[in-house]
Amino acid sequence: MSLQIENEYDSDTDMSLDSETVSGKTSVLLGYPDEQVGNESPSVLDTRIGGYAIWPKNSAPSAALAKCKSCKSVMPLLLQAYASLEGTLYERVIYLFACKNAGCRRRDGSVRAFRSVLYDQDRMNKVAAEQSKKKQQSEESVKAREGANKGPSVNLGSMLFGDDFGNSSTQMTVKESVKESTTKNASENLTPDWSSIAAPSADEIAARLQNSSISQSQTVAPEPWPTKEEYYAYESYYLYVESEYLSEEPALEARQRIEILDPSVAGPSRENQDEWSSVPENSTLMDVVFQKFADTVAQNSMQVVRYERKGTPLFYSKNDAVAELLLNKATSAYNSEKIPRCALCNSPRVYELQLMPYAIQVLEENSNVDLLNGMEWGTIIVGTCNQDCVPSILDKDGVGYAEEWVGVQWEETQN
Repeated sequence: MSLQIENEYDSDTDMSLDSETVSGKTSVLLGYPDEQVGNESPSVLDTRIGGYAIWPKNSAPSAALAKCKSCKSVMPLLLQAYASLEGTLYERVIYLFACKNAGCRRRDGSVRAFRSVLYDQDRMNKVAAEQSKKKQQSEESVKAREGANKGPSVNLGSMLFGDDFGNSSTQMTVKESVKESTTKNASENLTPDWSSIAAPSADEIAARLQNSSISQSQTVAPEPWPTKEEYYAYESYYLYVESEYLSEEPALEARQRIEILDPSVAGPSRENQDEWSSVPENSTLMDVVFQKFADTVAQNSMQVVRYERKGTPLFYSKNDAVAELLLNKATSAYNSEKIPRCALCNSPRVYELQLMPYAIQVLEENSNVDLLNGMEWGTIIVGTCNQDCVPSILDKDGVGYAEEWVGVQWEETQN
């Protein structure tokens, strides 16, 4: 299942986080747990929580990308989300890992995310063929209207495959293109033979991908990915995706919010208590930000993933490091420009998705997790490159990886 959305809403840089609930369909996609992954091997196109990561073309990244920066062990997978973007010439998947060692909790690098890209030869050829067809139609239209000058026409084939493609070394106007084409041999076939074009090398792919920002790859030590027997994995569940719908309902009382955030009341990581019962009604978490979080989650309580690229995160608290970075203290307004910039191309990062607390229950329920040492975060926010830059180093299969930003809002500790 793909986490794809055609955003109907333009997200401003600063967005109010007041506690009023918007009625109707929102621009957010919600992921819900579906059937458990059985003995079958999932596809790289499947969005799911837990289990083992599936890599594009079976081309694994360096294991260093998924190692806890504290204990140096390979972390278990929390989420694999297929999140291809419309209008791009490659596939992309987002991976989220978190260390399960209690001693690493709340430490930098104990939760990490990275993005994979897969160059798609078939998709690139299809787009280039469509552009070539449009170009020919434009030329024929110009012929019919002699003297018309439509201005510059982009030769996509030249941009993708080199200056010799389509017998054009420079960008030209439609009129000039028609004039030049009439001087060629009448028997020449203007439609390129796509089967005769050799597939470019990995280096050529990285240099010619269109609509992408090509960036220097992060320096990651090459480490072989461990076998399944060498690292831990939670039970895995496929996700199904639906649009979020919210209704105008009165704000819940504090105790109701606590109970509804964990529908099972007794979460697997907290023995004989509900997931949020340690939060007193007069806690500082019971602020406008947490109220919005609780009221929103209450309407779709089994959500495990929220997806809204270039949208606004649903913040769990305004009293931690993530809130201090991204929220205005006085107004609780979100500023996306505060997300750390892309380490590859230095472009701004944008919010893309977040993992929600019900995922803790689903992941730990049948995964032999120590009840006293389960996960204890409120939400995990993932920010990705606004330009969706493509690593300059792609392997022989056209696959590359880039680490992205993660903001973890942990449960508030009680003094």
